[in-house]
Amino acid sequence: MKLQVAVADISQCRKGLTVEVPVEEVNAAFEKTYGAYARHLKIPGFRPGRVPRELIKQRFAKEAEEEVVQSLVPEALQAAVAEHMLRVVGEPQIDALSIGQGEPLKFSATFEVMPEFELKEYKGLKLTKRVATVADEDVEHALDHLRQSAAEFVPVEDRPSRDGDFVSVNLVGKYVEPPEEEDLKSDDVQVEVGANNVQPEFNDNLRDVKAGDVREFRVKYPEDFSSEGLAGKTLDFTATVVAVREKEAPELDDEFARDFGDYENLQQLRDRIRENLTASAEARADSGLREEVVKRVLEDYDFEVPSALVEPQAADRAREFAYLLMRNGVPPQTIKEIDWEGRMNEFRPLAARDVRSALVFDKIGEAENVEVSRWEVEAEIERMASMSGEPADQLKARLTKDDSLSSIEHRLRHQRALEAVIKHAEVTVEEFNEDRNEHHTQSPEQTESEGEVQSESKSQAL
Repeated sequence: MKLQVAVADISQCRKGLTVEVPVEEVNAAFEKTYGAYARHLKIPGFRPGRVPRELIKQRFAKEAEEEVVQSLVPEALQAAVAEHMLRVVGEPQIDALSIGQGEPLKFSATFEVMPEFELKEYKGLKLTKRVATVADEDVEHALDHLRQSAAEFVPVEDRPSRDGDFVSVNLVGKYVEPPEEEDLKSDDVQVEVGANNVQPEFNDNLRDVKAGDVREFRVKYPEDFSSEGLAGKTLDFTATVVAVREKEAPELDDEFARDFGDYENLQQLRDRIRENLTASAEARADSGLREEVVKRVLEDYDFEVPSALVEPQAADRAREFAYLLMRNGVPPQTIKEIDWEGRMNEFRPLAARDVRSALVFDKIGEAENVEVSRWEVEAEIERMASMSGEPADQLKARLTKDDSLSSIEHRLRHQRALEAVIKHAEVTVEEFNEDRNEHHTQSPEQTESEGEVQSESKSQAL
């Protein structure tokens, strides 16, 4: 198809095309369309295939024109894009379209394209990998956490509640400012009296209570309260005490270690805890190092990225945020009341950074000849399945159905490219103790650069 094409640079990621399809191509398309009509039309007084062409043109000119446009525009646009080697992202916008039999087809198209940028120097970065040392008090703190997790909640019947007790209440909250249609209701809410993450009004009114007591009190939530559905609002609560319990933790001894797992004594449990804490500190250090690499590499790039890539990424961040709130027990109604458009405005710059990072490290991967084999993708699926508890073949089938296998390959390529940057960097390992703020430096030869990036989560407080 011979075309007349003009390309205009609207921005770094947006192009405009003006396309003209020759009249010969247009006439041929019309004749082909009318021929199809003639073969299939059934009009009284005419035998099949014998309907005069002029009659068809009179009756079906508009329909034929629409079919010609639907046929020629995509074909012409694809040919124009291929001729000018444009990497189109998203759907083009077609306008200024004109067509008529005996005339050329003309139209304009605007669309986004992948940005063009030159790969800058990424080798020889000077980086610091900070690894937290594991002190004895860290081990004891983790051991006490295990002890507390094994504690039992014992009913308290011979005295009223006090700080440290756990009071279960059925709550009814009536909105005072601003008024709401529905009350806030929640049964069997467990409140640790005196805890720092509990609103003072709850602590004050649930102290010195017994099962069956009813307390009424007003809570004015601060504007920056962690739950957006309650922030800045005032509620009158009625709390009916269901039970008062206290926590009884087991003794830290060899029997506790044997009950907790396959350990012969308490010292073996302590050793395992130290190993896990050390591995966790190493993983956090690797995560921090990788985040620093991304930050340092992206400092040299500020190119525009297509909104067609940014918007889905921002939507993914919004979904992850909503899932996080649900996992932390935030009521669905509260989640619905969130200003999601405002949240999307917050997520878009982060999403643009994600897209820019993916493009840069993809180009680094090309420079480093990074390849990901089918077997590596299979191994990653096995790893994901073991973490989620889902059968590997079932997970693979679901990923295939969702067309998500390529995303696994892209993620592995991104990780390999990032590892290549770290391999070419000068990395110094710095050990530190967060309490004593002591630092010890190791040589770059002692550095390990493998690990996984861990995600952060935010918690919601009542």
